Amino acid sequence: MIESFRLLNQHGAKLWLGSLLTAITVFVLLAVPQFFLGIMLSAELVSLQDLLKNMIASPGSVGEAAAHLGVGLLKYGGWILGYAVGSILLTWLASAFYTAALTGAVREASLEDRVSLSCFFSYGFRYLFRIIGLEILLALIFFVVSAGWGALYLLLRDQTPLLIVWAIVGLLLGLLLISSAIHSVVVLFSEGTGIFRSIGYGFRVSLFQAGTSLVSLLESIVVGALSWSVILLVAAFPWLVLQFFEDSTVADIVGIALAPVAIALLGVFPTILSLGVFFRRYLLYIQDRLFPEDRLEPVRMKSFDQEEKQNQLPTG
Repeated sequence: MIESFRLLNQHGAKLWLGSLLTAITVFVLLAVPQFFLGIMLSAELVSLQDLLKNMIASPGSVGEAAAHLGVGLLKYGGWILGYAVGSILLTWLASAFYTAALTGAVREASLEDRVSLSCFFSYGFRYLFRIIGLEILLALIFFVVSAGWGALYLLLRDQTPLLIVWAIVGLLLGLLLISSAIHSVVVLFSEGTGIFRSIGYGFRVSLFQAGTSLVSLLESIVVGALSWSVILLVAAFPWLVLQFFEDSTVADIVGIALAPVAIALLGVFPTILSLGVFFRRYLLYIQDRLFPEDRLEPVRMKSFDQEEKQNQLPTG
């Protein structure tokens, strides 16, 4: 925890500024295309809205309503559906780019003790598709495990002792999955491994170094909770001060106006601190045990030609 706050003290300004510039850039590149596409599709949206209003105002049979709605969707809904799907994909790409950029920057600050504004965009482009692939695979793993665990509940719902065991094991399993997912990301950015190897190493850390990984997870939660408490206190401070005045309307207006701004500007710090915990503890307690071969000193071997020459030398 101390290492995490030391990281914030040494590189917090650059990490905050870089994350802010990255977020603004991503938002502009995301919002501008959606804004112009929304303007282009405004006529289709109005026509579809009028069709729905007419159907509600003058309801007929179910068949007629379904037919009118089908014709309307075929006429106006194709572009709107494409716009919605495109917006979701753009938002996902922007989120993955920002996640890769911020994680890579925290990695540089934690492991290399340096960070630059350019590394945000460098990591964002280099790890964009790897972080997307990792998210997809982890989501599939979570879905399969959750579905299986939920099906097990249906078999045990009438047996209270077994349900208690089911809940305890489920909590431990959830912590294991969360820890494995986060350490997969840490290994991906620290070692530059592929997606499948990163997931494998993440589960290996959580299974064979369970105590260390659990401490990292709990420490990151504590650090994140403490930092969020400070941020919420800063956001609410103007409103609390203005409560001493008679007119509470001004306090409410100031609180509503300033609190979201403060949270938006400072909300990245809990993520920076939590990631810093994982990267620092990975460097100190996990990396050497996960990759023991890196600690071996290289041994200089004699070449085959040198051995031949030595064998040909006359003996005394």
